[in-house]
Amino acid sequence: MIEEIATVQSVHDDWASVVTTQRPSCHNCHEVNSCGTSVLSKFFGAKQIELNIHSKLHLKQGDQVVVGMKETVFLGLTGLIYFLPLCVLFLFALFGQYLGSALNVESELLSIAFALSGFVGCYYLIKNLIQQFFDPKKFHPVILKKV
Repeated sequence: MIEEIATVQSVHDDWASVVTTQRPSCHNCHEVNSCGTSVLSKFFGAKQIELNIHSKLHLKQGDQVVVGMKETVFLGLTGLIYFLPLCVLFLFALFGQYLGSALNVESELLSIAFALSGFVGCYYLIKNLIQQFFDPKKFHPVILKKV
């Protein structure tokens, strides 16, 4: 289970509204000043995520809690974000190579053009899939404990 610390914003009956700030984990590394990922994360800033979670714990506004989510969702997202674009890039490059040789044109340039267009198309497909199917509220988070 993946855990994150969140702050309780409000409590209504057995439901708690919690806010967690999404931060890159690389800020704890000793190479933080020279790392490209760290520079990009400073540019994009921290993102707050608000969730309504059912809890039997006695909570009040301002409490710090540990929120947990199953790893399977994040493993699926990792495969979707990293593996799928590489497969599409490779398949479109092969298709461009095949089409170039069949049409008797410069197949290397056509292969590169198809690979890039497939990669860009896959980017927009993944972006839409994540927006439609991977809403943070659908991850079924649970409050594990009060800090």
